[in-house]
Amino acid sequence: QEQGNFEEAVKVYESIISINSDFAEAHRNLSNFKRYFAKDSQFLQMESAYKNQAIDEEGRCQLSFALAKAYEDLSIFDKAFQCLKVGNSLRKKQLNYNLKQDEELFTKIRSMDDKIRKQTITKKINKLPHIPVFVIGMPRSGTTLVEQIISSHSHAFGAGELVFLEKLASALIKNENDINIETISEIRSRYLDDLNRISSGKSYVVDKLPHNFLRIGIICSAFPEAKIIHVKRNAAATCWSNYKHYFTSKSLGYSYDLEDVVKYYRLYEGMMEFWQTRYNNKIYNLDYDELTKNHTIEIKQLVNYLELEWEETCLLPEKNNRRVRTASSQQVREKIYKGSSENWLKFDHFLNGAFDTIL
Repeated sequence: QEQGNFEEAVKVYESIISINSDFAEAHRNLSNFKRYFAKDSQFLQMESAYKNQAIDEEGRCQLSFALAKAYEDLSIFDKAFQCLKVGNSLRKKQLNYNLKQDEELFTKIRSMDDKIRKQTITKKINKLPHIPVFVIGMPRSGTTLVEQIISSHSHAFGAGELVFLEKLASALIKNENDINIETISEIRSRYLDDLNRISSGKSYVVDKLPHNFLRIGIICSAFPEAKIIHVKRNAAATCWSNYKHYFTSKSLGYSYDLEDVVKYYRLYEGMMEFWQTRYNNKIYNLDYDELTKNHTIEIKQLVNYLELEWEETCLLPEKNNRRVRTASSQQVREKIYKGSSENWLKFDHFLNGAFDTIL
């Protein structure tokens, strides 16, 4: 699946289901690779498994997301939405998510930025062997596609969603007293060492952990040479795409409740507005929907921002055969297409105005 060999992945999932027809995780993964039609045998197996009283909450949660995909394919939108409600409710319960924790974190990051900014590395520094490229934004906003485009260049390596900076920055955020030039320098040194180990000798390394939008102040202080690409997508489409996906990561708890995901999106917008007032000249803003409509122009501008020589391969990200470990692993293997940001409208009738405040 990560390698883009979907035919083989499908065979494996089907083999698992033939051994255990109630295996919910295999059903959910398989649902990502097919379009369902009436009387599809696997769809009927999912419905049967869902009715099994012995299935645990995790299994019911994963089956709910899989069935939602199937019902959507069959244009049975009321059942699809009901399955999403069940699946999301179970996932939120599992993760015990509370939005207040994120609200407090966003507030603390803002309050610390003046101190961090004063510790920006300004002394003469050696030229980096690997320029970090941070692709940031909300999950499901197009960050994987942008990484796929950049890593199609011969001088760029797509490293995926790295947790290196997240771990280093989290320790700093927990203890404001550690904010000094020595700590910022250590973050720089340790992060660059990590990049060096995985860079495959490429001069640009793409770190596309979306939530690094929380760490722009630290990025600008520790890595003045870094490139920061902020990918923004239609707000309703972004929130809906988060809500309809089961993420294996446990760090996206806000995704499993319509009210939470909208409030989190507004927190994200506010944070990006904050960074723009402080580091506007450091952030390249890329509109995902514009990218899908005018991809040649947008990709050439992006490559120019990165100060890379133009290569035609950047226009063919679907031919990039690197491993992709995110929920977008299948979409980025397809040619760039427009219109995906309108899919949420099929469910507008069931949302009771949940997205009104972000439209």
